[in-house]
Amino acid sequence: TGGSSVVMFGGGMKKGHVHGATADERPLVAVKDPVTISDLHATIFTAMGISPKTMFEVEHRPFYVTEDGKGQAVTDLFA
Repeated sequence: TGGSSVVMFGGGMKKGHVHGATADERPLVAVKDPVTISDLHATIFTAMGISPKTMFEVEHRPFYVTEDGKGQAVTDLFA
């Protein structure tokens, strides 16, 4: 399918909040408020108190915690 679900709790997440929606028929793509994988990762890191822009240098190359440090946390999920 074109969509998936993630359950998040703790870390300041809103209780009982449903974010976004998928189509009623296949391929079940997100039709409301889609979240990219980079943004999901940024949201998880933000909930853990880690900036999504965090970068480590490995063998003189930047290694970001989100793809190229461009992930944006979905702030609507936080209480």
